[in-house]
Amino acid sequence: MRKQLTKLNKLLFLSLIIGFTACETQEDQIVLHEVKFDSFGGSSVETQFIIPGDTVTKPTDPTLEDSEFMGWFKNNEPYNFGEPVTEEFTLVADWKDIYSPIINPDATPYITEVLDFSPAPGQFINYVSIEESKELIIGDNYQFISLGTYGGSVTFKFDHSIMNGEGDDIAIYGNPFEDNSEPGIVMVCQDLNHNGIADDDEPWYELAGSEYYKDETTHNYSITYYKPGPDDDQHLIKYKEKYGDVENEGEMDFNPVKPFHEHPMFPNDYVEDEITFTGTLLKSNTWFEDMGEWKYYHNPAYDWGYADNRGYENEGILRGADLFDISNAVDADGNKVELIAIDFVKVYTATTEIAHWLGERSPEIVKAADLSLLPTTDE
Repeated sequence: MRKQLTKLNKLLFLSLIIGFTACETQEDQIVLHEVKFDSFGGSSVETQFIIPGDTVTKPTDPTLEDSEFMGWFKNNEPYNFGEPVTEEFTLVADWKDIYSPIINPDATPYITEVLDFSPAPGQFINYVSIEESKELIIGDNYQFISLGTYGGSVTFKFDHSIMNGEGDDIAIYGNPFEDNSEPGIVMVCQDLNHNGIADDDEPWYELAGSEYYKDETTHNYSITYYKPGPDDDQHLIKYKEKYGDVENEGEMDFNPVKPFHEHPMFPNDYVEDEITFTGTLLKSNTWFEDMGEWKYYHNPAYDWGYADNRGYENEGILRGADLFDISNAVDADGNKVELIAIDFVKVYTATTEIAHWLGERSPEIVKAADLSLLPTTDE
């Protein structure tokens, strides 16, 4: 009898132990967090299952043809692999196109297409339409387009990529003459996806000229021009300018050019009643001599690095051309960038002054060329 009781006690004891163990196992069960990797077209990356509070193991970078891996992102922010995991989520790969120049064995030296012409107000605007104006600077031409006052721009391309060689790479022709420089800032862009368009996600780089790093040069300058009403003076253009914490309003008076240019100064082709331009603004170096009944205006050239600036100093096939080195490219923060080649070129007016009867200081662009394809002076 005593032996039977002892066996019964042992059975009860074992049952209690098993019961407690089962309860503890259920309470201590760990739920792992699933972390997926979306390589966005690249090579696959295995899913990880993470203990809450632990971190994701950074995987080997995926690969994608013609692309450079830029990192893993969570909710459009770079992911920190040192961050403890508290939930399930998916990391998405970010890629950057690897640029390859467009090689054309039958390449021609000059502009083959004008992608955009966005003039600012000016005395030579409205003589022909914007679309007609685009045709004027294609090829080995000797007509021109006028960009208008500050910010007015033209964007063009060639039938090939212009390589960054030794020394100058691009020639941009204008109609400058001594003491009458009308500087245009030059920007360049690469066709990363080879679609022939300067897409919004393809960055532009300024070719820094002699004034770029000077204290008196204004970066991130913005100006908005307002179209006069039908009953307003068409030669008075109201504007608002912004730079840093400064904001000014004023009027540009084109009336001194009215005897020569009676038409409206605001571009007719714009549907909008206002246009805004943003970029780098050069300090004016315009001055005048008071000749009594009239003033003689001087627009001296800047040292180097601007279109329609010092081209009068060149001779032969480069007469009227200012020359540009792709190696002078800088990003939006002023940092130098190394570009092996470029595909798009943009020129925009660099100053705001209006020299009375001379009108706005607007670059005139005649044509542009790949210097490497122009015949040398010895040919």
